[in-house]
Amino acid sequence: MKKEKITFVLSICVAVILTLVLPAILTPPSVSAQFAGEQRLPSFGHITANPAISITTGSATSAYHSTTGATSAHVQWVFGTVSGTYTGCTMQAKTSFDGTNWLSLGSAAPLTVTTGVLTAWDIYQQAPSATSVTVTTPSSSAAMGFGAYTEYVFACSAYGTSAPVTATVIYK
Repeated sequence: MKKEKITFVLSICVAVILTLVLPAILTPPSVSAQFAGEQRLPSFGHITANPAISITTGSATSAYHSTTGATSAHVQWVFGTVSGTYTGCTMQAKTSFDGTNWLSLGSAAPLTVTTGVLTAWDIYQQAPSATSVTVTTPSSSAAMGFGAYTEYVFACSAYGTSAPVTATVIYK
């Protein structure tokens, strides 16, 4: 009988220890960023995108990427070794719900296209009015918020030969 009691107490002790220790050991590892094309979707709800764009003429359009659910964007462009002179340059963010019809997001941002120059700006979805309603003429060119896709259109009044750029966008 004494042997059975000792075995019973030991088995309860082992069960308690396993109950306390195993959840800590068997916890799955935290998920790092998932990759979907040129987008990273970290676990904290931001989308980081690196839209590809090749600038060799006076205008260029980036590859578009998904921005479903985004309400703001922090955009950063850094130019590599620029060949020639680029003047009067801008970048216009565009959004679309179908990937075919594109609307401008805000105004075009001016860019300085020079080797090593960084240009950063923010784009915010228009906040809803809490106290009144404003009625305006319908527009076919301006968007109030981010659609399912976003792209960037680069344009210059005068351009050189090549302006490689690294673009990074963080959407929330």
